[in-house]
Amino acid sequence: MMSRERLERALNHEEPDMVPLDLGGTENTTISRLAYLKLRSHLGMACESEPFVINRMMDAVFPKVDLLERLSVDCIGVRPSPCFTATTRELPDDSFYDELGVRWKKASYYYDMVENPLRECSLGDLSKLSWPDPKADGRFKGLREQAKKLFDTTDYAIVAGHIMWGPFEMACALRGYEQFCIDLYTDTAFAEALLEKNLELAISFWDAYLDEIGDCIQVAAGGDDVGMQTSTILSPEMYRKFIKPLHKRLYDFIKTKTRAKIFLHSCGSVYDLIPDFIEEGVDILSPVQFTAAKMDLVGLKRDFGRDICFWGGGVDTQHMLPEGSLQEIKDQVSRVFDIMAPGGGFVFVPVHNIQADIEAERIMAVYETAAEKRSYS
Repeated sequence: MMSRERLERALNHEEPDMVPLDLGGTENTTISRLAYLKLRSHLGMACESEPFVINRMMDAVFPKVDLLERLSVDCIGVRPSPCFTATTRELPDDSFYDELGVRWKKASYYYDMVENPLRECSLGDLSKLSWPDPKADGRFKGLREQAKKLFDTTDYAIVAGHIMWGPFEMACALRGYEQFCIDLYTDTAFAEALLEKNLELAISFWDAYLDEIGDCIQVAAGGDDVGMQTSTILSPEMYRKFIKPLHKRLYDFIKTKTRAKIFLHSCGSVYDLIPDFIEEGVDILSPVQFTAAKMDLVGLKRDFGRDICFWGGGVDTQHMLPEGSLQEIKDQVSRVFDIMAPGGGFVFVPVHNIQADIEAERIMAVYETAAEKRSYS
């Protein structure tokens, strides 16, 4: 069975010949640049001087096809134009402003959000602001050609993502997390107006993007982080009041433009919201952070495995991958397959991105064990 069919069957809750593997299908199921370079060196593969960095803030890259082949990966991401993560202004203190006006400053390997452009904004100001143009010159240069070539000449399952923030996460970036959560309680009219503007922007980006490649992709990957380590960020009641209707409208729109499955990235403890995700039309949940509260894999598979697919959860990247022994890493990967593979609905990849300090031997322990465990026969 070839990769595209393998993924499609798994996402239809069927058992293909093998569990599909991912590394680099999305900006949140990939590998950091330094770990990527170390892995290539370890494998005796030529090192790229400038890997394709899909997310500057996380220093996350899209691996080259030669590494995907080496690890028997089934998925590949369509690489968007750099305009999608456009930097509008660089500053001398190793910080920059992105296209939304958020300022990011480098801290160690990664960038942290240090300035929120709408922190002092009022309801009347929203109509005066300048927002990114989804049809800006150059934004789609080569995108159609790239996706069509992948579709016609390879058997990879093709994933499109990295389009625009989800409406909740975008609001938190523009206002600051604390301030926007306060807004939802103390200035509901402003909060709802900002969320609506964010949804309109997200839809406009997806509209333009899917006009180019909607017929070539198997997965439409978006994200809106609504979980943290111990719980959801908002109460389930607040999520259902303010965010769920927006997600439903976004996913309904995407489904008018493509037959691809809807992929939601949301870190942390989201167990209490999974029934809502299913009602909204989400087909796939990632990264399946099983160390967060209520996110035990056995419970997830038992309670929701017939209705939603799990893309991730392959190995814990917070503690096990950096701190465990090689045997402990292999044992955890093996256990994940035992729990998640039966009945399909599972795509293997570590929980979120492999971080910069992870040595190549640890990454290979993960993927070598996956290769041993992935067969259904």
